[in-house]
Parts: sequence; structure tokens; C-alpha cells
Amino acid sequence: MYNFFVGCDMSKSFFDVSFYQDNNPVYLGQFSNDIPGFKKMVRQLKKVSNVLKTSWFVCFENTGVYSKALVEWLISQQIPCREENALAISKSLGIRRGKNDKADSKDICKYGYEKRSSIKPTILSKPGIIKLKKLLSRRDLLVRQKQGLLVSIKEQKLTLDPKLLEFLESQNQELLALYARHIKELEKQIQQTIDEDEEMKTNNELAQSVVGIGLVNSAYMIAYTDNFSSFETSREFNSYCGVAPFEHYQSGNQKGIFKVSHIANKKIKSLLSNAVNAAIMYDPELAEYYQRKLGGGKPKGVVLNALKNK
Repeated sequence: MYNFFVGCDMSKSFFDVSFYQDNNPVYLGQFSNDIPGFKKMVRQLKKVSNVLKTSWFVCFENTGVYSKALVEWLISQQIPCREENALAISKSLGIRRGKNDKADSKDICKYGYEKRSSIKPTILSKPGIIKLKKLLSRRDLLVRQKQGLLVSIKEQKLTLDPKLLEFLESQNQELLALYARHIKELEKQIQQTIDEDEEMKTNNELAQSVVGIGLVNSAYMIAYTDNFSSFETSREFNSYCGVAPFEHYQSGNQKGIFKVSHIANKKIKSLLSNAVNAAIMYDPELAEYYQRKLGGGKPKGVVLNALKNK
């Protein structure tokens, strides 16, 4: 299906490009990370490719905001591309000596070529999902800043004289109230964004019907699973959240232990932890399960992880 493979190493202002030819990646050059740079890259690639753009496959790492413009532009031009997880590329490269943007673009190009039979092109999320992610990101920022302000208040009490402390605490209280108001406004926007899409609205209502799951938990799961369409099984989603146990260190007759992986969406994992704590308090069935497993000698962490899976 794909006959011409391209690798891009993304950075804030520029990106380096290589293409695969005669069983080797060939360096093409460096381009500005904007639409004029994207167009220039395509013009130069046309000179070395003898196939249509729809048969190209452009691979690059997901570098957050630095790679979003490229993936959106390529898809708008009907050029297949893959915004790949950086760790997946890194793990596939084996032992490497030295590192620079030129070499990275060649490695990414080689990765795309070697995975050509299994790699799938990136599909953009719906506008509602994209908007939801941005709103959640903004809420996270305000929550972190609010928490930092709370910590600073505690530290100030130990080091400042009473009059100055009173003045600063007065400012802090005003800022905390401001943060609380803006966070509440963001949550209204999150709810509104979900309600504007019937499928998201339905899944949100189903998610929140589970004891312990609130708006923020539900919104995160909808946003980062493309409205529960990215995973075929609950086990896959549990693995993504970092709550699915995997066997470690089995070798020959020596049996390993089961542990969760640190490779996970840790934000959703932390939200699930909060949800489990609430469920233990307010869901009699889960509370009974929790106490029964603890009474049977199960470690607390293992029981909590089992509840996250449930």
C-alpha cells in the first residue's frame, strides 16, 4: 500500500527529514516547522519519489504541540502519516552511539519502513475530543497553580512576621478564590463540550453511573480513548492506565511476580485511584469486596489495583 517512506525528527522551530531509498535512509534536509516548511518538504520529496503522495508514509514522533501542526497538515493533504509514540521508536532502535537530529530522522524513517506491514496511519480525533483535551489541559494547569499557592501559604507561616503574613494571606485568598472560579468555569465548558456530542454525552452518563466516577474522571477517559473507541478490550485500557498486572522476571523454573508497568497514562491512573477511594466509601458491594480481600491477607495495594480494574 505504501511505497515511499519518510521520517521526520520534530523540534520547536525546525524538523529534519529523511527518506528511504535502496534499502537505506537518505537525509533530505532541515525545514521550518510551519506550513511553508511543510510545502517545501513535499516539493523536495516529489523530486526523489516516483509515486503519488497517497502512497507515501510519513512517520514522526509525537512531541506534543511541536508535531500537531504537521500531522494536521499532512492529513489535510491526504498524505498518510503516523504520529508515533516516542518510546516505541526508541525501544525499537537497540544500542545507539551518538545522537543528533539528522541521525534521528534516519532512525525514524527506518522505523516506519520496518513496521510497514503493521503500522497504521494516524486519524485525527473529532473536533469535540480535541477541544476537550485542551480544556482538560487548562484545568490541570490551574489546579497545579492553585496547589502551589496552598503550599506557599504553609511555608510563609513559618518564615514571615505576622503583619506581612496577614497581607500575603489576604492576597493568597483572593487568588485561590479566582482559581476556584476559573476551574469551575472550565468544568462547565467541559460538560457543555461533552453534551454537544450525543455519543460523548451517552458515554459520559454511563461512566458517571459508576460510583466514584465524576465529571473529570469521565471527561479524561472520553478524551484519551477517543470516546472509548481506541481500545478493543478492557484489558487494553487497563494496561494503558497502568493498572493491569504483568508477570516479571520469569526465567526457567523461577517464577516471577506480577507488577503493573510504569509505562502508563498516570493522570488517568491517579484519577482512578481517587475514584476507588470514593467507591469504597459509598458503594456497599465494592466496600465489602475490599474488606473481604484485606481480611484474606491480600496486600492493600493489590486490592486497590483490582478495584481500579473493576
